[in-house]
Amino acid sequence: MAAVVLTAAAVTVIFMILHSKSNSCRLKKESRQLPVIFITTDKEIPWEGKTSCTITVVSNTDSTAWNGKIKFRGGVSSKYYKHSYSLKLTESHSLCGLPSNRSWILNASYIDKTFMRHKLCYDLFNLMDSNNIAPKCHYAFVRENGKPQGLYVVMQRLNKQVLQLNTDDTAAVIFKEPKIFYPENQYPKRKDGENFHEQTYPDFDKGDRNYLMDEFRKFLTQTSDQEFYEHVGEWIDLPNLIDYHLLLLFTNGGDGVKKNFYLYKKDSKTPYRITPWDCDHSFGRDGDNEKNMLEHLLDINQNILIDRLLKSTEYQTALKKRYWTLRKSGIFSYETIDKLMRENDPWVRLGLEENTKLWPYDSKNYYDAAGYEEEYALILEFVKLSIQHWDNHFRPEK
Repeated sequence: MAAVVLTAAAVTVIFMILHSKSNSCRLKKESRQLPVIFITTDKEIPWEGKTSCTITVVSNTDSTAWNGKIKFRGGVSSKYYKHSYSLKLTESHSLCGLPSNRSWILNASYIDKTFMRHKLCYDLFNLMDSNNIAPKCHYAFVRENGKPQGLYVVMQRLNKQVLQLNTDDTAAVIFKEPKIFYPENQYPKRKDGENFHEQTYPDFDKGDRNYLMDEFRKFLTQTSDQEFYEHVGEWIDLPNLIDYHLLLLFTNGGDGVKKNFYLYKKDSKTPYRITPWDCDHSFGRDGDNEKNMLEHLLDINQNILIDRLLKSTEYQTALKKRYWTLRKSGIFSYETIDKLMRENDPWVRLGLEENTKLWPYDSKNYYDAAGYEEEYALILEFVKLSIQHWDNHFRPEK
């Protein structure tokens, strides 16, 4: 009998049919189910550039397929066994109930055993002010050419649509991790012709706008104190920056001080705004998974913009006032974090069994073998410590 050779697409279709039947049975027992994202490619998924793919999303008994391009993504996280994906669909679609878009991140969340740290930071930043923008997220299983990859955090990519840019305005621009906030002795080396400040909109090859960040850097480092304090609000949205500053303090998000953020300008009438991106380093863990229950506080003064602003009594007063506004409103509270985690918990639990079989809690990249329950409790314990610490730091005057 001749051997039967199945393509990756055929394997995926068969897997989808079996999975759909399995899900149909479970529907009688469960009120909620995780979507399943099937990635089908004819070539190996690259780290550089993108390869063509078909994305099929199975949600309950519904199945929808779209074409797009995909690649692996990640810096330090690329060394982990489980990889994240960067996905661009040919047309805008809603993924896992999130607002319609073309660009998506399938975040492996390998180093965060709760799968919540990114989402908590984003949700908190969005709650702090309606003008703040951070990615919306949901949870899903991922299959790569029929092979299970475990539980993923499906995230909006911060592009012109999500950041609400006025694309008719030539001043609208987005930079991912511009190098402007580094101290002089840590400033990265620059190569000719490179997209040094990670311009993502407009496309770098259609018009290099890196000079805008060079001008911002020059303002930060070369202006007199009088000029700096008079004009800094024309460069950066100070209420937005204060919220970002406080988010880093409250979560001890040390990796967000000089990098792991987006800086964007919506149009010529608005200053630059900032939004968080990579939040593995938060809520009781450092970015490499080492436990940190405020034994090591982030050094916010490593950010040269914030360091210079903190020399101003007006900024210190505004920061303190904003902190207590967030505390009194209940946004910076144990109850709010507990509520957000309770909302995430049922979805995460649906994916834990499969994920831990593929990626055990005691793998070598982790500092300890703590499981989901222990990590969940660790975050809540961290929140108690953080509130106690920053309440004391920003103690109201009597």
